[in-house]
Amino acid sequence: MRYSGLRAGVVAALTLLLATAMPAGAHEGEHAVVAVAALGQLAPTALAPRENVEYVGGDNGFTGGHVAVEADRLYLGSYGNGMRIYDVSSPAAPRFLGRYTPGLRADAPPDAAVFDGRHIAVLNGTRRTHSALPPDARTDRTEFLDVTDPANPKLLWTFGPDQVDGESHNGDIVDARRLYLPSGGVGLQGLRIYDLNPLLGAPPGAPRNIFRGDPAKLWEASPYRNGRPVGAPFTHTHDIEVYVDHPVEGLGLRDVALLAEGGNYLGAGDTGSVFVIDITDPTTPVVLLRWLHDKGPDHHPIRYHHEAQLLAGDRSVMLVTDEDMHNGCGSAGGVTAVRLSPDLTQATELSEWFIPFGTPAAVCSVHVFSSDGPLVFLGSYNAGLQVLDYSDPANPRQVGHFIAEGATSWGALYHRGYVYVGDMSRGLDVFRYVGPRPDLPDLTVSKNGISVSPTSPRSGEAATVTAQVRNAGGSTAAPVHVRFADGDSVIGEATIASIPAGESRSASVRWDTSGVEGQRTVVVTVDPNGLVREQVEANNRASRDVQVRKAK
Repeated sequence: MRYSGLRAGVVAALTLLLATAMPAGAHEGEHAVVAVAALGQLAPTALAPRENVEYVGGDNGFTGGHVAVEADRLYLGSYGNGMRIYDVSSPAAPRFLGRYTPGLRADAPPDAAVFDGRHIAVLNGTRRTHSALPPDARTDRTEFLDVTDPANPKLLWTFGPDQVDGESHNGDIVDARRLYLPSGGVGLQGLRIYDLNPLLGAPPGAPRNIFRGDPAKLWEASPYRNGRPVGAPFTHTHDIEVYVDHPVEGLGLRDVALLAEGGNYLGAGDTGSVFVIDITDPTTPVVLLRWLHDKGPDHHPIRYHHEAQLLAGDRSVMLVTDEDMHNGCGSAGGVTAVRLSPDLTQATELSEWFIPFGTPAAVCSVHVFSSDGPLVFLGSYNAGLQVLDYSDPANPRQVGHFIAEGATSWGALYHRGYVYVGDMSRGLDVFRYVGPRPDLPDLTVSKNGISVSPTSPRSGEAATVTAQVRNAGGSTAAPVHVRFADGDSVIGEATIASIPAGESRSASVRWDTSGVEGQRTVVVTVDPNGLVREQVEANNRASRDVQVRKAK
């Protein structure tokens, strides 16, 4: 399929910028000085055959980037500008609320939390220089904001510009612990942990640093290393993700951080790693594992360890993405799946996946991603939104994709049935995956599955209404509530304890027909309160007509 003129121009310009803008020495050139113009309002045209993904809507005409959701708000990094805030209480239709766009920012990944009713956001900043700034300009600053009133963000504190506290490619606010862990640091700044409580004071104070250190040195001193190699000197932290109360065999529930060490982007590959760190005591973190990518003919080198996350549907599986913007589709810029041992001290590689050959994308690499159950949603630059099924982590399958007009997709965040994609050239797009979900139940009821006994009761006569409910999905549904109604008047409700995948169960209620006669419509609604998450929500209701005869 050929590109439209608009897309061809975007791809050519981006490719040229990426080829010329990378400074020597490290990954600091990664989407750092890439000046991508916003394309304005764009038609949702898929340039490759779209599979199992539909375009829902969006907000276009500016530069987008990283996406975070907190308390029905979406925070969108606006590459080069700052961040924008949306109301996503109606998840299919984000509503713009406000923005903090001081401008001339390079990477602008936000995160947010709600503390005592106050909405707090952080806008991260890196040493990487935006192309509109002079060479000696500094954007390595981190800004903490009160966005309770999203139309009027208030700056609470600023770190930097410096390479001590200001440098933060992105960061994770650990809501339950009121901690902040930024990434981007080099050497001793590689792992930094801050207490956010001072920020919430009156007047606000600087987030208090409670730990900083070199992750490789922590691994060297770790009691879990057991003689294993320390590995190469630490380069820098590219991404960090924290999981609170994660079960660890032998230790119980622990707060665990996955720290992706980028490595040397301009090197031959596999110069980075992933650290699995116990931060339950944030003042004394302990490295449980330093994962190094297997080498050999069956393993493609990871050029840049971009991000590490646990698969939502199987928290023993760690997914590690490789950002490689120079080698095209088919054999670079992919995802490695790793099985972690129950005590998190060992790892076994399961698979590698790459965006398929033939995908019409000049810059073809996975980037920021999220997961829901076994499904993984990848922002993939010019390859747009990619959807993978990791039901079998050893054999991941591409089950969906959508490349929108002019796509330069940065991040893809799943939230309540929709996928929000921040795009460097489009802004914000909203998609919905409409393919099969074998991991979810699917409750169905039909007209033929509704019966009344006696078939035509007399008015005042007690009748029994029964519904056969089928689970056409791939997992058990439990419990299942069923509501019976005579038109808009509720007859009663019944509960089925569970319905295994592929099986049916019945539910019945007694119907008092006193005062009722003539043709009536009996309506059966399965899971009326939406408590069971299903593959399809639109097949939970059916009705049939019943004749109620006059009383004798």
